[in-house]
Amino acid sequence: MIGLPAPFSLLALDRVGSTNDEARRLALEGAAADFLVVSAREQTTGRGRRGRVWVSPTGNLHCSTLLAIGRLAEAAQLGFVAAIALVDALGALLPTAEFRCKWPNDVLVNGAKVAGMLLEPAGEGWLVLGVGVDVTAAPPAEMVAYPVQSLASLGYGGDAVAVLAAFCAALGPWVERWRAEGFAPIRSAWLERCRGLGQPIVVRLEQDTVTGQFAGLDADGALLLDQGALGVRRLMAGDVFFPDR
Repeated sequence: MIGLPAPFSLLALDRVGSTNDEARRLALEGAAADFLVVSAREQTTGRGRRGRVWVSPTGNLHCSTLLAIGRLAEAAQLGFVAAIALVDALGALLPTAEFRCKWPNDVLVNGAKVAGMLLEPAGEGWLVLGVGVDVTAAPPAEMVAYPVQSLASLGYGGDAVAVLAAFCAALGPWVERWRAEGFAPIRSAWLERCRGLGQPIVVRLEQDTVTGQFAGLDADGALLLDQGALGVRRLMAGDVFFPDR
């Protein structure tokens, strides 16, 4: 058992299907607590956005945090809050590497994906923030559509426990700021830490692929894609790629 900074509490498990599912179960059973973290050494049915498989071997960080939320419509904003916190935490642990946010809820290291998030509702008034970080191993290249890298491959010698503690230490203050001040300061902080602002990007949608210049975020966190003569398009979901990759 490890200690996490206040106000976090921890339920550490050895092996579980999905930490998000376990956190949701606690919420639905009335056992939820704000800032309760469920972590596991190994997940057997981890998942990412759009139902994708999330490879979850022992050594990587698999955790889900229960957060009280007033309006579910604002839940997506917590993905930006978490991305900021994770970039700050990982940057402190591995200062020789460059960590950046990638819309909507990934974290990159030196241009390759190292972490992802999955936000899911958990009953009335609760949100599950699932986070996976490739601490010791990245998934095989043939399983992913984007370049990946682990922290260990860049010289990080710590473990998932240390990453979780650092993440929570950064996340707590950012969540409280979001609750007190709203999305505006989160939007600004995320844009300061993101990759590709003002540059060409490719966005894969459910049934289409669009290109343009990454013009920023709107007040709700939607991606603004400047398509020149076609105008600025507002995107709420999609997978972003950079032409230089």
